[in-house]
Amino acid sequence: MFANLAVTTTRTRIGPCYELLFSSGSTAVVRSSANACRFYNKDRYSKFDRTFKQIGKAPTPTHGRPTKLKFRTKGSEGIELTNTTMELLYGYSPIKAAIMQGKREIYGLYCQGGFMGDEPRGELSDIIKMAKGQLLPIKEVMKSDMTDAVYGANHQGILLKVGRLDATRVRDLGPLVNGRYTLDLTTGVVELEPRRKFPLLVCLDGIQDERNMGSIIRSALFFGADGIMLCGKDACRPSPIVSKTSSGAMECLPIYKAAEPPKVLTKARENGWSVVCTTVKEGDLGETNPLDRISKLNSPTILVLGSEGSGVNHAIRNLSDINVHIPARSDIPSYIDSLNVGVAAGVILSALKFVGE
Repeated sequence: MFANLAVTTTRTRIGPCYELLFSSGSTAVVRSSANACRFYNKDRYSKFDRTFKQIGKAPTPTHGRPTKLKFRTKGSEGIELTNTTMELLYGYSPIKAAIMQGKREIYGLYCQGGFMGDEPRGELSDIIKMAKGQLLPIKEVMKSDMTDAVYGANHQGILLKVGRLDATRVRDLGPLVNGRYTLDLTTGVVELEPRRKFPLLVCLDGIQDERNMGSIIRSALFFGADGIMLCGKDACRPSPIVSKTSSGAMECLPIYKAAEPPKVLTKARENGWSVVCTTVKEGDLGETNPLDRISKLNSPTILVLGSEGSGVNHAIRNLSDINVHIPARSDIPSYIDSLNVGVAAGVILSALKFVGE
């Protein structure tokens, strides 16, 4: 099939359903009519699935495979990310929130071909109006291109090309004075007013599941938290999956990161903050209190939620002022000892009250 093909980076139609993207020696990359790109070996006809498009020269293959190729990140025929600081948001709520909040660089809007019509309606119409109001480029692309670009996620026929949303490093949490508090960030010191009677930050210690993180952020925004603080080197970052799961709440709530959590929490306690750690059950972390017996809080508070596997880090546990667990209401099997952390966050945040509320 590829015996007579020379090294090429030009597209060549080799059949009614296939297009050659390039070939080199015994290796070729072919795209099907479904826009799936695959490596082929002309001798063995072995193939390796890929959903990106090759854009550089093909090097000399080793053992029938290309050694190293340059690929367009998450690219497709009509959607291109030119560097690693870009990503694609998908779904109505995250995109609408990103445009309205203005926390990110925004490069353009992609709509599924045929979705816009002469008079697009509903949420799509609102998003297009907002994009036009900010003079954002708007492009219609094929559904297959959109699906490939977000690895099969439910994009609802709309994508937004944006800059990455990285957490801002926090060095110190200041005291509450005259109804305001300060945060010492790497970008400078900011003075803020709490959304509730006292400031409330939700600290995620080593949360690795993006959907759990998104669920927690949505609950945190709903119940009046002032921000999210990420801890742990293996914790997931604020990604498009997190934004989608949070229904856009990630675009609305400040996201911070503590590089040295024990140091940050120690200084916060010196400034009048209380640390509340969640535990699995009574006896898991010394003295712990059932959630329904917690008194109203009377100070700025950091609620710490531990990772799905190991829970709260020991160094953070030692700084806890209050340990709390959610009691089961009936007998449960020993292998089901807790709630999912995303569910637990909503339960705890709904129950925590401040004096004066």
